[in-house]
Amino acid sequence: MDVRRLILFAVLGACLALASPAWAGSLLFRGTNFPDGQGSLMFTPGIGNDLTVGPGGGFNGGPVTDFMNTYGICGGDCSITGGYLQLASGPETSGSAGGGTWTYLFGSGGNIKIFGEIPILGINSPTLLMTASFASGSFTGAGTVGSFIGGINLASIVLAPQLGVYKYSGASTDSASFNITDTCSTGGSCSGSIVDAATTLQTIPEPATLSVLGVGLFAFGTGLRRRMAANKTA
Repeated sequence: MDVRRLILFAVLGACLALASPAWAGSLLFRGTNFPDGQGSLMFTPGIGNDLTVGPGGGFNGGPVTDFMNTYGICGGDCSITGGYLQLASGPETSGSAGGGTWTYLFGSGGNIKIFGEIPILGINSPTLLMTASFASGSFTGAGTVGSFIGGINLASIVLAPQLGVYKYSGASTDSASFNITDTCSTGGSCSGSIVDAATTLQTIPEPATLSVLGVGLFAFGTGLRRRMAANKTA
């Protein structure tokens, strides 16, 4: 086996290693421990109805205070100023309430939007940091505590460019917890404030894709040089 072929295989092996799932990490938007709540949840049970989280109580939406990442941006944790999330679920597909508990399921549709400022990244005015649509969702709870869990459509995710460019390999559920009015447990309209929110995205960084492209260019270049050398000999 000649030296050029050995080099090609070495580069190919290295680049494929870079493109493997070992590069996978996570991005997390988080806002926790708000005992008094922020924003407002509104939901009236009924097939086709959606659940929304938006402004309320003097806040623009659910709390978001941090952007956590595994790729060195802000050293791993970017503090968000004035951060909040707003969301609308897809339409209700089924549900029930009774005995002090409730469960409602939602189809695809709706979206989540996260806004805020990240001064360390030069984002010094309220900016749309992330948007994505839901593939599914559920709203469950008991008494006066409820939780919405939504499955994100990975292909729909858009991040502010200052947060980097990624390929998404999966997503943990997007969740938000609420203090809820007791009417929700009896099948009535629900309202409440958000006390905890988290959105986790499993990712593969964009450089992994670029490394595979590099293999293709290197292989093409090697073949081209061989053809040129053959033509000179002829």
